[in-house]
Amino acid sequence: MVDARAALAAVCLCLAAPAGAEVLTIAAAEPANAEANDLYRLAVERFEGRDGAVFAQALEAELGTAEFDGRPYFRIVAPESGAPIDALVTGTVRSNVEELPVTEKRDRCTEYDPADKKKCLKEVEVEIRCRRRIATAATTVRLVAIADGSVRYSRPLNARDEITYCPDRSASRTVEQFVNATRKKQVETIRDDLAPRRYVLDVRVDENRKGLAKPAAEAFKDAIRQTKSDQAGACAAWTALTRDAVPTAALAFNLGLCSEMQGDFDAATDWYGEAQRQGLRGEAIPAALTRIERHRQAIADWQVRKQLMSYK
Repeated sequence: MVDARAALAAVCLCLAAPAGAEVLTIAAAEPANAEANDLYRLAVERFEGRDGAVFAQALEAELGTAEFDGRPYFRIVAPESGAPIDALVTGTVRSNVEELPVTEKRDRCTEYDPADKKKCLKEVEVEIRCRRRIATAATTVRLVAIADGSVRYSRPLNARDEITYCPDRSASRTVEQFVNATRKKQVETIRDDLAPRRYVLDVRVDENRKGLAKPAAEAFKDAIRQTKSDQAGACAAWTALTRDAVPTAALAFNLGLCSEMQGDFDAATDWYGEAQRQGLRGEAIPAALTRIERHRQAIADWQVRKQLMSYK
């Protein structure tokens, strides 16, 4: 399964605004990756493996608190209750620890200054015996539709932790800490795959004033500064500039961000298109258009889900 969220996250990371940059704050949404919008009554069975019961309990709790627009996204049913369910979540959990002997080199002082015992006059390189600990955690998860037995979602999740510790350097974390942190991360990943989520993203505005007459350029620059204290006011200032001048690529892009920030996806798409026609290149516009498309999909899925769960 292609993880569209991972791909989009990579783009967003590349475009992340540096500290102190002028930005607009975009409220976005990601749809679920799994094709399971019609399955809302879920039961989580115990996962196979020594830590399977603990993992299943953690996942059940995570899915039970999954919400969208303040409403529960699932109805969690106890497997032993016999109540009707739409799908079953199951899988396996495996962990392993291996230790190997290794050596590291150290500088050891063989002669100190008689006048200053903290000052070394001669050093030699020696080897010390250490241990390398390799811990792995492998989880597989499946979502099976009860009606026809089809597997709607399946994903392997793997983690590896390698630490070398020596007589003069202890391990920075225990195996238990690694397993617990991995379990938490994997449970959250599964939740994000099965349910949509909202998030907030700061997107850097385009500060290029090229193509604007001097008075408009100054007003554009003032609006850039205004984003730090009044983003809505900055958007109003940029909108006012379009009354007397043809929008430049930078102005069009910033107005696209404004429209997206206000939830007007049609206007945002039009402004981003105008910015492209004016010659704006790079990853910012493709990322914005993808973000809008996925936000729309999340909302559309939620509308269907609300009817299914009898939400008003």
